[in-house]
Amino acid sequence: MEGPSLAILIEETQAFVGKRVLDCTGSTTKVDCRAIKGQRLLELASWGKHFLLCLESVVLRVHFLMYGSYRINHAKPGRSPQLTLKFRSGSIHLYSCSIRLLNEPIASIYDWRVDVMSHQWDEQRVRRLVAKQTDSMVCDVLLDQDVFAGAGNIIKNEVLFNLKLHPETKVGILTAAERRALVREARDYSLRFYRWKKAYVLRKNWSIYRKRTCPLCNCSVKMKKTGRRNRISFFCPTCQNPRKSSRAKKSRDSR
Repeated sequence: MEGPSLAILIEETQAFVGKRVLDCTGSTTKVDCRAIKGQRLLELASWGKHFLLCLESVVLRVHFLMYGSYRINHAKPGRSPQLTLKFRSGSIHLYSCSIRLLNEPIASIYDWRVDVMSHQWDEQRVRRLVAKQTDSMVCDVLLDQDVFAGAGNIIKNEVLFNLKLHPETKVGILTAAERRALVREARDYSLRFYRWKKAYVLRKNWSIYRKRTCPLCNCSVKMKKTGRRNRISFFCPTCQNPRKSSRAKKSRDSR
């Protein structure tokens, strides 16, 4: 679950803020449900792919991993939630996710300046972080949560297609203008992702992710595990032709 989806989850659960947890159950062994019961939910937040439920004495950090999900009010039939928080006005059910407790203030843990959905997003800071990743492939940098918190595989694939960058392109051969475009498009696409998902048209707006043919040249889309993270990349071998180091060097030298 990527950053934009968590922003929507916060909106869907905002009605529970200020309410007391009447009951806490679930299969997780990381949370003492007896200690959570009776606490008031003070705040909801997200950083990257972390959903944060700030209670009176502890913060629940939820990471939905690859296949995590949630339900509001109505549990999934036949599925046992890892955690359920029941309030007077409804309930939150969390499935297939990693849950842990944070005892320190979240402001001391997270840097919202690199969160693609945060109002504190700092483009210049992110550009500096990207520039340091000279030996990394762009497919890996876009998934690096210390650089683009909240960006996931959908955002990675769509951003690289929009910029006509092959996923295995090294950051070190990009020009300054290309690095700037990469950072800006990651943020802008995340915001479009949020709007499309709220309108239930996200899949309709995918250009390359899980596509068979390129919408620009009608060439067959290639699917390949790329980078040190070994995540699936979808790309057009024609429109996203691999960058040659000599070409990039010439571009830098001419600046």
